Amino acid sequence: MDKVKRRDLGAHYTSETNILKVTHLLFMEDLRAEFIEIKSRSQKNVRLQALNQSHQKLASFTFLIPGCGCGNFLVVAYRELRLLELEVIELIFPQNQLLDISTVVRCNASNFYGIEVEEFPAQIAKVAMWLVDHQMNCLVSEHFGRHFARIP
Repeated sequence: MDKVKRRDLGAHYTSETNILKVTHLLFMEDLRAEFIEIKSRSQKNVRLQALNQSHQKLASFTFLIPGCGCGNFLVVAYRELRLLELEVIELIFPQNQLLDISTVVRCNASNFYGIEVEEFPAQIAKVAMWLVDHQMNCLVSEHFGRHFARIP
């Protein structure tokens, strides 16, 4: 894109490294610290209850990125949240103890919103979110040995 047009549109690319810096400071560090603290609890039933509450908390977040462009910030934030959710699910349900994985994956791309003036980048962002959702679903399938797919 031409520099003048990019400046007029405010179309600036944010690298994954910079996105991770922001997301870690805004919410991931706190969520990760909470998860580590819960994992260290010795009483199994107390740990399980806290894990379930933490899992519900992860699923309750809603994100809005103004000027989302092609959605890189949305994609990276969603991926990081889903990776943490997978760790939580693995502690709640050890392998081969889960019959239907679709009932426990709670984080959803529909909790992520972006505002973009241009139609083309907005459509790219939408497709990118579907793709990262699919990638995370494949990862969940791989971890639990059960097929999991979600149609956007």
